[in-house]
Amino acid sequence: MKLKIISNPGKDWTSKIAQDVRSFLTDNNHSIVETGADATICIGGDGTILYANYQKKVEGPILGIGTKKSYICQLERKSWKENILQTLSGNTVSIMSIKASIDGRQFTALNDFVIHAKNYRVIEIAVADSDQISLFRGDGLIVSSALGSSAYAYSAGGTQLPPDEQKIVVVPIAPYKRAFAPEVLPSTIKLSIYSKQECAFISDGVLVSDLPSGTKVNIEKGDDILFFAGVGHYKQR
Repeated sequence: MKLKIISNPGKDWTSKIAQDVRSFLTDNNHSIVETGADATICIGGDGTILYANYQKKVEGPILGIGTKKSYICQLERKSWKENILQTLSGNTVSIMSIKASIDGRQFTALNDFVIHAKNYRVIEIAVADSDQISLFRGDGLIVSSALGSSAYAYSAGGTQLPPDEQKIVVVPIAPYKRAFAPEVLPSTIKLSIYSKQECAFISDGVLVSDLPSGTKVNIEKGDDILFFAGVGHYKQR
């Protein structure tokens, strides 16, 4: 199998493991490539996977090596060698991404998109689907995939879903007088969101840009992305 290895340069333990993974896999008849990979190994934790996807560097199914705190990563840094060959030869699972469109620009997130107030000011947000328009005031809004439902969305009061669910989770951030409640929506939903004030747009933890007031953010289901089994503590049924 042709494999791409992406490691997080901001963590001191990743470079040594990346070297060890490279040597171990080549010794076991795999090849390490820069492009044209059959699969991608991300070393550094959940954020490494999210950022690699944001930069569009992922090819093929994803295998993550992280720590005990990792949720997306299938393997831990202290025991990766025990399971990596079995994992690479095993089953994969499809994980739903979400995509956003802003003035012709396209973004894909594995976890979530966030629209957030700037300068500690409350903003007024409109959330529209094909059936209704909801307005509320608060600090912002999280639109999450099922995989991301265990992260920021859950901390803000949303429902945690199994990572392979085909659902979209919408969670307000500190809504004024709790006027807008978290929702779990079908993957067929198409949302149009805008703030009446300038706000920040964030994709999988990366600040993409500030949005002028009234800028529409259209969000819907994205393509499924393959992970080797074990993502999000996924268990084969």
